[in-house]
Amino acid sequence: MRKGKIVNTQGPAVEGYENALKLVQAGMDVARLNRSHGTVEEHLANYNNLRNAAKEAGRNLAILVDIQGPKIRCGWFKKNAEGEDKVVLKEGQEFTISNDPEIIGDETHTGCTFEGLPQDCHPGDPILIDDGKVRLEVTSVEGNEVHTKVVVAGPVSSHKGINLPGVAVSLPALTEKDEADLRWGVKVGADIIAMSFVRSAKDIERAHEIMDEEGRRVPIVAKIEKPQAVENLEEIVKTFDGIMVARGDMAVEMPFEEVPLVTYQCIELCRKYAKPCIVATEVLGSMVNSPVPSRAEASDCANAMLGGADATMTSNETAMGKYPFDTVKAMARISNYATEKGYNRIPKLDPAKIDLSNGGATALSAVELAEKSGAQAIVTFTDNGRAVNQISRFRPQAPIFGFTTDAHNFGWITLSWGTTAVMSEKKASELSKAELLSFVDETLKAKGAVKAGDQVVVSLSEAGELLDGEESVVLHTVA
Repeated sequence: MRKGKIVNTQGPAVEGYENALKLVQAGMDVARLNRSHGTVEEHLANYNNLRNAAKEAGRNLAILVDIQGPKIRCGWFKKNAEGEDKVVLKEGQEFTISNDPEIIGDETHTGCTFEGLPQDCHPGDPILIDDGKVRLEVTSVEGNEVHTKVVVAGPVSSHKGINLPGVAVSLPALTEKDEADLRWGVKVGADIIAMSFVRSAKDIERAHEIMDEEGRRVPIVAKIEKPQAVENLEEIVKTFDGIMVARGDMAVEMPFEEVPLVTYQCIELCRKYAKPCIVATEVLGSMVNSPVPSRAEASDCANAMLGGADATMTSNETAMGKYPFDTVKAMARISNYATEKGYNRIPKLDPAKIDLSNGGATALSAVELAEKSGAQAIVTFTDNGRAVNQISRFRPQAPIFGFTTDAHNFGWITLSWGTTAVMSEKKASELSKAELLSFVDETLKAKGAVKAGDQVVVSLSEAGELLDGEESVVLHTVA
């Protein structure tokens, strides 16, 4: 079983049921629906296709809804002679950005989606458009207009992103669109929500309020892409359910040479606090146009696994690329080889330096027992996925099986390294020790994971559950 997980962004290149099925069969573990693009109707069709494809393929699949966040974007530009809503800015020219999104832009000015832009900008501040392809410098601010000089020339088209590196912009954690998209994700049945442009641990509060209004808490992954997020990283990791290292916007907002170390810092903190970590953006970027990855990309993907990440993610490679299925297969091959052949290179956790609360000590006992006994599997029963995350962060060689009664928890478990989610009709507390162990035997044998005589570690670390009131961790011989 491949231990590293694969997150794939959906898009025009993989629309339709047959393509969804091909992605699942190629190795996709988590499907990402990016609400920065596409209509609700398109995403709902994708959602239904993905659920049905996973069912037909007999594979576990989680669905992640990624909400856009407070991204600043240009307004519309008038059409040029070629019929494109695009202009070309020249080095040294003046260019004005207004906070009115209804303005139709041209070679001299544009509107934007951020009303507070004039208040947050000051002379000398850099402004980047389209992930830094075009660079401006603020010369003055007058009323609702920010006047700039073009430092790096290039084309700009409608709705391209605007970044203010190093500027603490006064944007809310969630826009009106984000709140609507969040409600949609909760209602439709998403397993995971990703929040963009998180800046502090408090950014989760409004999202939780909305979820409570909708009657369901969904695990929230914080996307780390702003300098403020890096400054507050440990508190964000402790507060959110998981982390996505969004290296694209991060490299625009911060010097690109800092991105690799921030990536490893995210991975290390996630393992310290037992939270899953996704490494994202351009992992196999050249496969948008190539059937094989570059050598550097293969190394990037492998190094994410060897560094201790739970998952790697595709973006344009699967959403818009020419070779989406080859991309998933390549990522699966690289990830599997790295964790199998390079397993001993994955950093070991020092129990003295990590958080062992919330069942962490029990999880450590289960992993140590599995290693000493050579157990074929580690089994845990979980109501919220925490027990699985606690075990997974130690990166045991034995596969982890997380039994749960909650279908949405089933999806969350699927994201964690080395885990397989298993649906159970009853909670551990509702079974006697004999019933529980018999159920484990039958389930794992049916999956081909064990045979009679194999040893399995069974761990119960949530809510102080015990097997027949005796032990929270047992070494069991399969009958």
